[in-house]
Amino acid sequence: MTGSLRLALALIFGLVGWYAIVVAADYMLVSAGELPPGVRYTALGLVELVFGGAIIWLALRFARLRLTDAGLVRTELKSDTLVGIGIGLTFAAVQFLLIIPATGGAARSDVVANAAQIGETYAGFSGILILALLGSTSEELLFRGLLLFGLAKLCGGGTAGKIVSTIVVATLFALSHGYQGWAGIIDTGFYGGLLMSLLYWWRGMRLAAPIAAHATWNLIAATVIFLAY
Repeated sequence: MTGSLRLALALIFGLVGWYAIVVAADYMLVSAGELPPGVRYTALGLVELVFGGAIIWLALRFARLRLTDAGLVRTELKSDTLVGIGIGLTFAAVQFLLIIPATGGAARSDVVANAAQIGETYAGFSGILILALLGSTSEELLFRGLLLFGLAKLCGGGTAGKIVSTIVVATLFALSHGYQGWAGIIDTGFYGGLLMSLLYWWRGMRLAAPIAAHATWNLIAATVIFLAY
């Protein structure tokens, strides 16, 4: 088996396997109707990070790669984290002070979907915060660590490969948030897809910055929607 075929199969396995585990876990947790929302969201976050992370690790190992190759390193950890937090704070300010109020506010499809998911109890809100933190980490391992890195490598690793992989990953990430409607797809495609991918390239293919930026936005968005919408 050639290295390229091995890598292509690893990417398919990682993407399909991650979503299969997460969707199955969500279905089982929802089916267990007696679970409080906070417990369900916390459990889902743990599944995404632990079992989803294991799928990503297996995919990389099949391709004869390691998590460190994909950017899970401690190099420049402090500066990367601070950069990521700064970008998350900036994006949140632009969204909630300018864009969301000007494009429908509480009636926007993504705000409506997220508000319904969060609910009105502090127990559910606390579970959402845990899911936001753990889920964003797992999603970055998948979309940046495995898919963006792997697709670019599969395409030769040059500028053209980075452009192709960025477009593909941004599109996949946007479509994965289709439950939020077009507003969510567009915003998520730009921030979670395009901007996080560019941040990964800018920070030397290290994951700390996009993880921090993704988690910061998720935590702020959940908090503002719960308190203000």
